[in-house]
Amino acid sequence: MATKQLKGVILSVEDTIMNMGTIDAGVFAEVAKLMDFFKLRNLKPVLLANQQRWLTQNGVRRDLYEALEERFDDLAVFTRLRDHNVPPKPQRAATEYILNEMGWESNEVIYLGSNEDDMRTAVNGDILFLRATWYSNNTDYGFEFSTPKEVARFIDTLCLREHFWSHEIIDGDFEYYALAPFSTFKEEFRKYSENARAAAKFGQGDVDFWLGALVTSMYFTGIHKRINFITAYPGHRAGVDNDKMNTDLLTFGKCFRKNYLHNLIERHTTALKSQTARNQGLALDHHNQLNTIKLNQLPTRNYNQQYTRSPLGRGKTVLLVDDICTKGWSLDAARKYVERTGAKTIMVTWLKTINTNYCSIGDLGEFNPYTSNNFTNVPMGREYNYRTYLIDHNASEELGEQLEQYLNWDWPV
Repeated sequence: MATKQLKGVILSVEDTIMNMGTIDAGVFAEVAKLMDFFKLRNLKPVLLANQQRWLTQNGVRRDLYEALEERFDDLAVFTRLRDHNVPPKPQRAATEYILNEMGWESNEVIYLGSNEDDMRTAVNGDILFLRATWYSNNTDYGFEFSTPKEVARFIDTLCLREHFWSHEIIDGDFEYYALAPFSTFKEEFRKYSENARAAAKFGQGDVDFWLGALVTSMYFTGIHKRINFITAYPGHRAGVDNDKMNTDLLTFGKCFRKNYLHNLIERHTTALKSQTARNQGLALDHHNQLNTIKLNQLPTRNYNQQYTRSPLGRGKTVLLVDDICTKGWSLDAARKYVERTGAKTIMVTWLKTINTNYCSIGDLGEFNPYTSNNFTNVPMGREYNYRTYLIDHNASEELGEQLEQYLNWDWPV
């Protein structure tokens, strides 16, 4: 998998670098810190603009873009006013022109803007969209940041990582990734694992960090380019209990025109929890997942439109997201159901339980994935050795360090 590193940031002027009219000097000072941060981290800021803008200082009217270049000496300005070859926003060609000129690929850059035009420009260019709301709130799309400092923290702790996946299993159509190992007993994993568990199970911890880490890992390794739909695996209770995932996965999908299907996988019957089974002296296996889920044949996309026929089928790929993977029975049960429709899956989780192999599920035979099923004696499939597919031992150390920095982040001196 070709992993990319962040090289630049495409910026809009209006309500991003500065507000129009009387300049909010306090906020602009924070934006200046963000521009200094870009320079410190060797990230190239690029301004993309359609319209002529003027700045009046001490009664003197001057070109705004010249004033910004003077203030920020590393800023590159792309505008049709200077170069008629620059296509206008929001055309895809506008960002393609910048990428070609700078020698970047689309997932080596992020787009920081504030309005619908910025959103469309980023989406058309297949670029991750960060939405600035520090001057005003103009659109619901994109990952929202209320201060320039929040953007700098997001970039510093999540976008500039060098180790995006600790585990990677690719075996034909079988594809699984995890950010880092999970263990609350092993000291080097304990702190971030406890935070992830609190976020996953109780809505505490730092959910934004974990989903941000997942989103940036998928973006910089190009997974977002190979999927058609996104869904999250439900909790153990009957229903589609994945609220902690919804907002960020919906936003991620909208950035790349991938529909989020929050109710694709339904838990029709409450599954027995592992701890409850142990207390009752019961042995759980993969049937606990296989026999309590089904697919919704007519799911709702992006919370606003129900399909009139199943969107799944051959040539489609579903990104399946869960928080912590132990043996993989949950993910693999969902994979079996999705693959029965003819579609493929790419599975990703926050963490993978240490020293526990991923155990795939064997042949289920003929079955309807859209109804409740009662499987018995389903064999196990291939077992993927934990250590064999632990591809990056540095991912856990880096993730732990980045979580610590995320919790305590301040402007670099």
